[in-house]
Amino acid sequence: MIDSHLHLSDEKFDNDRDNIIKISIENKINTFFEILCMPNEWERTKYFEKYSKNFYFSLGIHPHYFKNYSDDDIKNLEELIQKNKQIIGVGETGIDLWYYPQNISEQIELMLKQIDIANKHKKILVFHIRNSKENSKAYEEFFNVTKNKIKTKTIIHSFSGNYENAKKAIDSGFYIGINATITYPKNINLREIIKKIDLTNILTETDSPYLPPQRIRGKRNDPLSIKDIIESISEITNTNPIKVEEKIEENFQNLIMDLNKN
Repeated sequence: MIDSHLHLSDEKFDNDRDNIIKISIENKINTFFEILCMPNEWERTKYFEKYSKNFYFSLGIHPHYFKNYSDDDIKNLEELIQKNKQIIGVGETGIDLWYYPQNISEQIELMLKQIDIANKHKKILVFHIRNSKENSKAYEEFFNVTKNKIKTKTIIHSFSGNYENAKKAIDSGFYIGINATITYPKNINLREIIKKIDLTNILTETDSPYLPPQRIRGKRNDPLSIKDIIESISEITNTNPIKVEEKIEENFQNLIMDLNKN
């Protein structure tokens, strides 16, 4: 099984990180896409050196930090992604109008810089897109601003848009990250979307230590929640869970295929 978006470098795992990884691998969750989304996190790839066969990384600057980066950070990001072949992604970057609805232009500027880097070096783009409480402008702006600009493989992490957004993403060849919010009783919208779209463009992710499944709401999340997500997708799509698992693994292999050959 694959956790295609998590933050095991987070301080919340400082006391038991190795044990969490060990338990996850014992439970057949053995591929991890670790996301390091601010400059002071990028060096944390070293936390996982002894798990080089299990970990891939994405480095970027999250839209929440649009005020706290420099041109040197952008330069450093481009240099770092060329030094380690396990760094296959740029991001997470994107647009967050839930917390910063007044700062869309600054977020877009930061996002476009990272898109340019990913395009240039053929890295996966990992996007964080979150609408405001009032409307779906974040997804609308994202598709408008990035039209014809993305030239590399792409994941929309923690998908929270509507069906039209999902269809537009899939038609663009993007992958959609589905996490344990699918288990929340009120998240009927996401479950309805999963019913309508094909599994070909879906990835499973936990976003650990955030967004735990319903069974542990309020507690720290970890990669074992991948099982909850697979089970939910299986129930929603009336597909054998082993078939879901196999399809997700195939999707991830297709995503990383041909990377780092440039």
